[in-house]
Amino acid sequence: MAPRVIFLLLSLVFLYLANTSHSLRKFQSFLHPIYKDTAKNIYTIPLSIGSTSSEKFVLDLNGAAPLLQNCPTAAKSTTYHPIRCGSTRCKYANPNFPCPNNVIAKKRTVCLSSDNSRLFRDTVPLLYTFNGVYTRDSEMSSSLTLTCTDGAPALKQRTIGLANTHLSIPSQLISMYQLPHKIALCLPSTERSQSHNGDLWIGKGEYYYLPYDKDVSKIFASTPLIGNGKSGEYLIDVKSIQIGAKTVPIPYGATKISTLAPYTVFQTSLYKALLTAFTENIKIAKAPAVKPFGACFYSNGGRGVPVIDLVLSGGAKWRIYGSNSLVKVNKNVVCLGFVDGGVKPKYPIVIGGFQMEDNLVEFDLEASKFSFSSSLLLHNTSCSVQRLSPFG
Repeated sequence: MAPRVIFLLLSLVFLYLANTSHSLRKFQSFLHPIYKDTAKNIYTIPLSIGSTSSEKFVLDLNGAAPLLQNCPTAAKSTTYHPIRCGSTRCKYANPNFPCPNNVIAKKRTVCLSSDNSRLFRDTVPLLYTFNGVYTRDSEMSSSLTLTCTDGAPALKQRTIGLANTHLSIPSQLISMYQLPHKIALCLPSTERSQSHNGDLWIGKGEYYYLPYDKDVSKIFASTPLIGNGKSGEYLIDVKSIQIGAKTVPIPYGATKISTLAPYTVFQTSLYKALLTAFTENIKIAKAPAVKPFGACFYSNGGRGVPVIDLVLSGGAKWRIYGSNSLVKVNKNVVCLGFVDGGVKPKYPIVIGGFQMEDNLVEFDLEASKFSFSSSLLLHNTSCSVQRLSPFG
């Protein structure tokens, strides 16, 4: 019997066990869907906060606010509870928030976060998994500390922040359920996201993306996470970029990983060196440039797209193949999917969403380690796989 068939049969057994005895075992991790808004090039998560209907929240990997909403909208939930100044939750969320000396006024003062957003408490339901193969149809609701603003009547972007801070949604859930301090993302690509979603994992892997019949973490390469603890940003050290026989050294600064940047951003001198090296190695006819990209090619002009290697601290290589380097801008033209970030950006490189699509990336916050699969397409799968459910 073929290994793939055996794996699928074993998966059905695991599904049965999960459905009949899950109450006796601790679940493995939260496993919630991620969708791509192809018009805006952003990644969203559907969430219903308390008694309100489901809404889309923009995924901000480095966002400090656990869940930023509009305060009047948030208060419509029947399970909404403002967090008062002086309360235990307020002191934990923002130890430096000053309370009025008057006892009566103190009880009526709403606690503010460090960025002056209001803090409140409500329930957040998330899907979860017992075995890394199936997403359950049921949801687990958790009472979490959230944020809102009294600004514009409707926020342009309601966001969910995943920064490495004690108030982020993953940190709260990990603490509440005693899960391993890990989060992982598998961002769906433009073409495949039309059929199925990607995934946000909070807690322990294994990570299964059928029909690939192994835990994807077995093919991980890893590099240390670096940076200061205050910002909670996810930073790594890229030593150089290799394209064919050409090496572009990275002379300074950390590299940031971001879900808000649609494409990877390079400091100007690095960007120019990247364009030169890529153009010298590609065997496709050049086409006129299409903004914001600096190099474009005719998609029917031949084969031979060079691999871009990000050489990381510790020697690991994050390999960027054609599916993550070339953006289709019209029927006949593709462009190198990297953009110029200016002469003096905060970070010399910001790795954007397009380069992470169909890659499983894991942030192990206990070991301060960043791990990645490189393209899942090489293993005949993607981030947009269909996950079966115990409830059909």
